[in-house]
Amino acid sequence: MSKQTECVAEVMIANPLGFHVRPVQRFATMALMFKCDMEVHMRNRTVPGKSIINLVSLGGRCGDVMRIMARGEDAGQCIGVLRFLADSSFFVEDNLDPKAQPGRHVERLARIASCFVSDIKATLNGKTADAKKVRSLARLSLTPTSVPSFEIQGADAEQARAVLDNLVACCFYVEDKMVEKGRKDP
Repeated sequence: MSKQTECVAEVMIANPLGFHVRPVQRFATMALMFKCDMEVHMRNRTVPGKSIINLVSLGGRCGDVMRIMARGEDAGQCIGVLRFLADSSFFVEDNLDPKAQPGRHVERLARIASCFVSDIKATLNGKTADAKKVRSLARLSLTPTSVPSFEIQGADAEQARAVLDNLVACCFYVEDKMVEKGRKDP
């Protein structure tokens, strides 16, 4: 690992199926969008945090504690995104919470956008909103199949764009039958 900014987070794996293929793939995909070096420690093993195969080999179970370590210029942003992903059960929705379900995609966008120092605006159907504010985003009438564009200005704009574009391309990781039907804007 490089000798730059170092950030560490500890998260507990909450989803009942543990750190299986779907969460690992989402974790590694997001991690790869950052320049920093990173490692994951769990169950007395440490592996590179951007390798799906190594992450799967950890065999993380529900209740295990995962320690995420990142070093580099964008370590803080990386840890922020990955911590939110882990705290959100890696967006695995095997047991949907009906109360959180309708707006979870908007919450995900705002929380992930807030991990970056750059100014981030989302635009859909001619309307623009502050991507870091749920109330502002709600005015865009986003659905999981919406494809907003982003105007991003700041020091970490490159990583912010990569992460947010991935979030949108994956339909905000909302696992609904509506998403399976394809992309349609309201």
